[in-house]
Amino acid sequence: MAFWQGLINWLGYGHEGEEPEMEKPVPEAETVPVTPAKGKLVGLPTARNAMRLVIARPQSFEQTAGLAENLKNYRPLIVNVEGIPVEEARRIIDFLSGAAYALGGRVRKVTSGIFLFTTSNVDLSGDLEEQIPGGLNWLEAAGRGK
Repeated sequence: MAFWQGLINWLGYGHEGEEPEMEKPVPEAETVPVTPAKGKLVGLPTARNAMRLVIARPQSFEQTAGLAENLKNYRPLIVNVEGIPVEEARRIIDFLSGAAYALGGRVRKVTSGIFLFTTSNVDLSGDLEEQIPGGLNWLEAAGRGK
């Protein structure tokens, strides 16, 4: 209390004519060694723990097993099948859709030739198909559609 009263007097807001009280000397406290607390160590997410997104443009069905390995390792996968024959593109999409389904994931169509495959550790929100109005039909553009 005396400290605050002295500060108020020093600033000029105290009562005039009052003498500041002298504080009694306080004995110094003994120093106590501090021991570190033991507890659980918790890791914080950093860039090292960042999720990887794999973007692929397969040229043949033989590359599909390697792409499915990414799904097995819980990495989301974006696949572009616009430049390959229609039947091969269907086989790739069917295979990867089955792999995503087996892992509890989802398949989203981004455009008519680009697909997003995720596993159960990825939460998707929104409707990707509605975000792209009137997307180009890649089969018709390549002259292969009906």
